[in-house]
Amino acid sequence: MTNPHAGVRLAFLTAALCCGEILTAQTWLPPSPYPSWGAPPATIVTINYDPTLPPVANGARLHTAILGLLPGQGLAIGPGTWSVPNRLDLSGVGTPQAPYWLFAAIPSQRPVITRPNAAQNVVNMGSVGPARYWVLRNLELTGGSDLLRLYDCAHIWIDRCYLHDGLGVGIAANSNDTDHLHLTRNEIARPGPGTTGEAMYLGANWGAVAMSWSSIAYNFVHDTRGAVPGEGDGIEIKQGSHHDWVLGNYVRGCPNPCILVYGTGGNGQNVVERNVCCDSDDVVLQVQGEAIVRNNIALGGVIGFGSHDHQGQSVDLQFVHNTIVSQNRATSMSAWNGRPGMVFANNVVYSLGAESIWFSNGSAGVQMAGNLVLGSVYNASGGFAMGSGLQDFEDVSLTTFHLGARPVVAGAIDNRGSLSYAVDKDLEGTVRSLPIDPGALTNRDALRSPIDQINLATGGRQELLFDAPQVAGAIYLVLGSISGTTQGIPLGSFTLPLDYDFWTVATAQTPNFGVLQNTLGFVGPAGSAAATLVAPPLPASLHGVVFHHAIVAISGSSIAFVSNPVSVMLQ
Repeated sequence: MTNPHAGVRLAFLTAALCCGEILTAQTWLPPSPYPSWGAPPATIVTINYDPTLPPVANGARLHTAILGLLPGQGLAIGPGTWSVPNRLDLSGVGTPQAPYWLFAAIPSQRPVITRPNAAQNVVNMGSVGPARYWVLRNLELTGGSDLLRLYDCAHIWIDRCYLHDGLGVGIAANSNDTDHLHLTRNEIARPGPGTTGEAMYLGANWGAVAMSWSSIAYNFVHDTRGAVPGEGDGIEIKQGSHHDWVLGNYVRGCPNPCILVYGTGGNGQNVVERNVCCDSDDVVLQVQGEAIVRNNIALGGVIGFGSHDHQGQSVDLQFVHNTIVSQNRATSMSAWNGRPGMVFANNVVYSLGAESIWFSNGSAGVQMAGNLVLGSVYNASGGFAMGSGLQDFEDVSLTTFHLGARPVVAGAIDNRGSLSYAVDKDLEGTVRSLPIDPGALTNRDALRSPIDQINLATGGRQELLFDAPQVAGAIYLVLGSISGTTQGIPLGSFTLPLDYDFWTVATAQTPNFGVLQNTLGFVGPAGSAAATLVAPPLPASLHGVVFHHAIVAISGSSIAFVSNPVSVMLQ
């Protein structure tokens, strides 16, 4: 049988995804941040630690074993501390069918690869010859200068590794052009008090070298404050790097931005999405331009989100469905005035002590809609509504950095976004329902029903169960439609997710009558209410008709809340 909710969901997705002139579709994005070629090695060579030898002697054995690898072979490294005495460079050209593998023989016991001193980096790749199709998994790199430096590299997968406590950069790719790097599920901590001290330094200033077509996904980056003053970013992608996907990283404890992405130099856009950043001494999340920045959370900092000209202009930047909370200025946008392709929509930007939105030179041409703000707004005149405070979230703290940035049901944020700028899924991959929640996270539906079908021959009942403690005591009214849910009806600062038709009029004019039971009343003291749609036996010609209902909560003379729609199909 057809699920009526699928029709609602499909209609919403179609409406959201067809706004190509508003939100640019990134057709280049792969289906996964992981490479398609990462099949297990055809043959495995195992090297175990010799406890009768010192770490340097074991490191020399490891170096020899790595040099003897052939494409398609994997080296399974046993637990122990392998201190490589000579320069360790990984080079060799594998293929998609026969990559090189270096990995832990026992995944839960990572082998520790280090050096006896900081005269060299712990691991270099591609410095004495090209490195292609290499996989490093479940390794621990520590000591040395940089922990991992990539030179002439492409199609490299660094996965589930722990890089920590070096004297430079965690992962550096700023010496050669690189492409198709997959940096996934790694932990990088305290990379070092070297000249830069970034956890990831990708590309070079002014586009001297660039990283392209790469994914930086699901990494945990933290505690980069050991860097020299003015350095120590979490993840930094330099000017000219393009078609890079920064996805699902958790970055905290940085003296500079947790994530800093420059522009592409006219080479398309990067995508920065579903990242959580907090506890920065500077701008928490900074993106110059030529990017889609969506479904991110940034907490704290001198500025929550910042964007300005630097080695390139701020152009073609879409900032949508992000949640920014700061004691100081929440968002600071310089040089957006009159620039092409600038979108600022469906964001939650809260400042507890300064401006929520700051356009230093104006916001002419910026598309703005569906934003919720706390704090004053500078140089923007529309596209936002006011929030209340941290109570609008489930659990957000700027001292202990609690990350519960989901909107409270029926609170100031809930259902206040713009469908025109909607992104179909939130930070956690949950499909957004109607009406749209601004910010990175959508919350649970306030209205639900245990059934979604009624039999025509026998008739039946659909209970509509409402749960929204924030509007306890308010008057509620159930309204309906058989036309759909995506056009919507403006109601105060909300959009009722129903398309106006005769059933809308009937439910408004005849509540608590006939088939409509308890469709008008008061929300209980716990925030609950229940209504019922009663259908008698009906003719078969009505097969496939879908009824949609939503609840409007009214407090005094104002609309206090508008719920999601619930559907039922006649079968």
